[in-house]
This record gives sequence, C-alpha cells and structure tokens, in this order.
Amino acid sequence: MENLKFTLLLSLLLSGFPLLSSAQISLSAENMALGGGGTAYLTGYEALFVNPANLLIQEKNYSLQIALFQGGAYFDSQLPIASSRNRFNRYTGSIQPYDAIAENRMIEDGAREEILNRNYPNDRLFSYLQSQSDLYWFGMKWTGAEKSYALALRSRVSSQYEMGRGYFSSTPVDVNNETIVDQSFHHSYQTLHELSFGYAESFTFLNGLIPRLSEFIVGIAPKIVLSGPYLDAEYLNRYRYNEDMSQWVRQTEYSQKGSGYFSDPHFNPLQNQQFTNAPKASLSDLLKPTGIGMGLDLGITYLITFGSDLSVLRREDMPTEKSLRISFSITDLGAIYHYRDAEEFSAPFLEEDAAEPGLLSDLYFQGAPNEHISFLSQFSDSPFNRVDQMSQNSFETLLPTALNAGALFQINRLKVMGDISYTLTKTRFSANTPVAHLGIELRPLSFLPLRAGTRFAPNLPGYYSFGAGIETTYFDISAGVQLKSRSIGPTTEIMGASMVGIKFYIP
Repeated sequence: MENLKFTLLLSLLLSGFPLLSSAQISLSAENMALGGGGTAYLTGYEALFVNPANLLIQEKNYSLQIALFQGGAYFDSQLPIASSRNRFNRYTGSIQPYDAIAENRMIEDGAREEILNRNYPNDRLFSYLQSQSDLYWFGMKWTGAEKSYALALRSRVSSQYEMGRGYFSSTPVDVNNETIVDQSFHHSYQTLHELSFGYAESFTFLNGLIPRLSEFIVGIAPKIVLSGPYLDAEYLNRYRYNEDMSQWVRQTEYSQKGSGYFSDPHFNPLQNQQFTNAPKASLSDLLKPTGIGMGLDLGITYLITFGSDLSVLRREDMPTEKSLRISFSITDLGAIYHYRDAEEFSAPFLEEDAAEPGLLSDLYFQGAPNEHISFLSQFSDSPFNRVDQMSQNSFETLLPTALNAGALFQINRLKVMGDISYTLTKTRFSANTPVAHLGIELRPLSFLPLRAGTRFAPNLPGYYSFGAGIETTYFDISAGVQLKSRSIGPTTEIMGASMVGIKFYIP
C-alpha cells in the first residue's frame, strides 16, 4: 500500500512540474470571491473536484459537514449589457437552445466598433468568451484523525466560443509576417453531472523524512459522469495574402459533433433542410443522459504548520490556523461515451484563390446552442453548403483534464493564496492557456471573512472578485461577485456571482 502511494505521489510531481498548471474549476461562493483558484484553499467537500488531498485539512472543529444547493454562474458577452435583469436574461438565453424567431441579434449602429474595442484590443486576432454555471446538489464531508471522506453531486454547464476578428472588421492584421483576415469560429457546449466520492490521508512514507511539524497528504476522488446534450462546431475560414502572387488565398474546413437535442435531426445540411428550434432544456435531462463516462481527480498537499499550531498532531481537536500549504492536483482525468442521438458531419479542407475579404457579420453572437447555424448561414458561402460527410455513430470525448498548482499562507485571520492552472485539451470548460489566480482573505472579526481576488490569463477577459461570509460553529454563509476589468481597472459590469451558500456542521 505504501509503495502504491509513493508511486502516485511521484507521478503527480513529475507530471505537475513541466506544465505547472484551467479557468475556474469550481464556482463555489468562497472560490469565486478569491479569484477562482482554490487548489490549496478549498478544504470542504468542494475539494473533491479541485484537490481531494485538502479533505484532510480542518479549519474548524467538526465531524460532519453538510451542504445543499450551492453554486454560481459566470457570463461574458460581446457587448456590454446595461441592466442586471437583462444580463440575467441573456445568460439564461446562452444555455438554452437558440430561438431564431424570439431572439434579435442584429448589430446596431456603432455596435460593431464597440465589439472590436471590447473583444479585439490591440488588433487581437481572436476573442474568447464563455458562460458557465455550477450547481452542487448536495455535499458531505466527514472527518477522522487519520482519514477524511467526502461525497458530492455536481452539475455544470458551459458554453464557450472563439471568433475571428474578420467577422467584424475587414482590415487585415499582420501576424508573424503574414497578412490575415480571419473569420474562423469555434463553439462548444456541454452539460456534465458528476457523482464523486473521495478520501484523503496522511502520506506517512515521507512525513518522517522532514524534521518539522509537517505532513504530505494524498487524496483521490473517482467519479461517475453523466453527460447532458453536447455540441462542438469548429469552422476554419482564414484569408491570407500571398505577396508573391498579389492574391488572397482562402482556407476553409468544418466539423461538427452533437448529441441529445442539440444534434437536431431536422437540420440536415446534406439535404439542405432548414434548422428548426430544439426543445428547451430542463432538469429532467439529468434523468435522460446522452452519454456516460468515468473520471478521476487526484491531489497532493504539503502542509507545514508553525508557531503554536499543533493541528498535524492533534487534528481531532485543533483546527489548522497557522500554516503554509503547497498543493498539486490533476482534475478531470477521464472520458465520456456519447450514445443518444449522436450526430457528426463535416466539410473537407479546401484552399483556393479568393477575392479580397469584405463581407462582415450583421449579427453578434451570444453562445446559445445551435445559434451558430443561423450565424454562419447569413453568408452565402457558409460551410453547410460544402458538407459531404454525415454519420449518426456514437463517439467519445475527453474530460477537460487540467494540471493545477497552488500555495496558501495562513496566519490566524489572514490568508494569501495563488494558483496557476493549465488545461491539457481545449474543451467546453477551460481555455488551452495558462491561467493565474490571486486571492486574499482577511477577518476583521473572527466570524467575518472578507475576500478579494483577480485572474490573469493571456487572451482571456480579466476580472476582480469580492465576497464575504458569516462563519459560526454550526453553519457558514458565503457569497461572492466578479466584476469585469478593463485597462482602467474594475468596472461595475457583473461577470460572475455565487448563490448564497450555506454549510452546516455537526461537532
């Protein structure tokens, strides 16, 4: 058993260092308020999905933690939205199948320039936007002197899309000594329901090698994953200027996968059939999965206590209050098999001479499932006109595997934390780019945590986050909000918010 633990620890270290690693991997109230990291911070049942090793760390005395119906939402848009009510309506519209009749997505006068300034600063070639929500249906954690266990059910929904600058401006951009107008497009959407059970224990094989009050903790959390409707549509449509021939060259290619009601059997590009509105999503889809899979979350934490903190030796009656934590985790190892109403079609790669690109989009894009069909069909040379392959075979997809590293310094009423994450594959839930999170928690009163944080990532929108809570012996209440940041600093535009989360504790 000790050899197995040692092998697990070694493999985590070796895989973590080269790519010290995703966007927000948990939308719990505390995590959102601290900027979205949490690899070293989260110690409740949410740690199952972020770093299960932290389950062994206790920051208050209890034997059982219970929580119901907690979660949060994150939403960014191509154009600013004036009121919170309209923003909420736009958000709910982004996670429901697109209704071409009810929705008006026409670009108004002056809005095109605003889209460029907001999403393509400094002649950026692509914009990346996302909406996401997490709901923890229930969570439980029970602790012991040597091991801790947890059980939780989480649903998460995400829609993310990348769009080329060429949809809103025909002005070429110089990239690596090439002149490019890019109208490429990628939209992905998925719903996942995850039942996770995990545990953590002290890694005694290494603890005695270091002469201080410290310990290595290892955690593992396997999970069953049910997939809701799935969509992935990717369109290469790039114009390059050939200096030698004084001619534009166009490259195109298209592929799409879908399952559930997003596959929409009424839309068949091979037969030139028109898209019809799909049924609305509902919670009943939890009982009608379109795919099934398995996943695994793994983590290690090196916990160093100092001063009068003896929690490593007296975990059952002394919470951790003065410590340094260094954590590594691998989240979402696994795959899903999509079998219900599966559909794939594609148009082959084509490179040809082209006229100077000039047609711009008359529509902005919000990210609703199947909205891309209306968006791309506004052009006479849409990719659906060239589709030559179509199948209804089942297919597999990977979970959004990510490497995460974090550190947290805690002394009494102050915590300072930092995270860096990297998603190995570009998926619905994270950008394929390093993402850094910084956060701080200060308690002017012992029961009143005040939290703040931010996120840094290349080519991703930035934000600042704020939150607070009330923590007592028997329950905690927490909430958080994330505000979009611009070059001038924070704005009043809400990008993310968490529902008020209540956790109950039984001594």
